[in-house]
Amino acid sequence: MDENLRKVKQRIDKRLEEYDEQNQTNPPFNDAMDHYGKIEGYPTQNLSKVNIQGFPLPIRILGYFFLGTMGVGMIMVLLLTLFK
Repeated sequence: MDENLRKVKQRIDKRLEEYDEQNQTNPPFNDAMDHYGKIEGYPTQNLSKVNIQGFPLPIRILGYFFLGTMGVGMIMVLLLTLFK
């Protein structure tokens, strides 16, 4: 039991250290971005490094479905305009 509590405490401490380092290296340029980053979890640092694999599985499946539908739809529109 003590081993599990120690591991949980280490993970929490590590996350708190990462959070502190993140805020010290790149402070937000206004209060709105600070709110987005802290409360809503919006990635304010580098939007190109958003981890899609971190989302829950149902949301990922829904996202892949919508992206696939848009891709197939664009190809269908292209083919239909070429072969009228």
